[in-house]
Amino acid sequence: MKWYFVRHGEILANLRKVYAGWGEEPLTDRGVRQAEAVAEDLAGLKPAAIYSSPLPRTMQTAAIIGRAVGLAPVPEEGFIEIRMGPWEGMSEKAVAGEYPEEWRTWNERPDELRLEGRETLAQLRDRAMAAVARIKVAAPGDGDAVLVVTHVAVIRVLVLQAAGRPLSEYKSIEVPNCGVFPIEGL
Repeated sequence: MKWYFVRHGEILANLRKVYAGWGEEPLTDRGVRQAEAVAEDLAGLKPAAIYSSPLPRTMQTAAIIGRAVGLAPVPEEGFIEIRMGPWEGMSEKAVAGEYPEEWRTWNERPDELRLEGRETLAQLRDRAMAAVARIKVAAPGDGDAVLVVTHVAVIRVLVLQAAGRPLSEYKSIEVPNCGVFPIEGL
């Protein structure tokens, strides 16, 4: 099975460098255009299914892509963004000021960050891999493509998992809005 993971289109929190987390923000106008452009790029893919994190920004992106590939997106909780705990809705600058030690850990050793109410990268990876396993059971065939619209953190941990790389390399993976990541080996 070949997986195509797509990050949602731009939201205001991306522009403001705010941790959106599980927030309900819709796409910006630019985010809609990004989703339309990636939908056009993926139109010939003919995936067996399209799944999406249930948050508005991902469902909106997935609906645009779904129209291009002729499928309705199926919400999948396992692909929701990382739980940010107390950082949810805070800007990077505010987090750095209020949580200086944790901020340093997040930027230097992200796999080691432990914060009350915040999901670890290992917990996120395990949750996303459980969703992958559920989809494999329901998938029509091994040769089929599956498209998943999700978030930067989910994509990073799954890219690392598929490549057999450690979670300590989390920050080394660039994931632009509406970036597409083909992954095999999950």
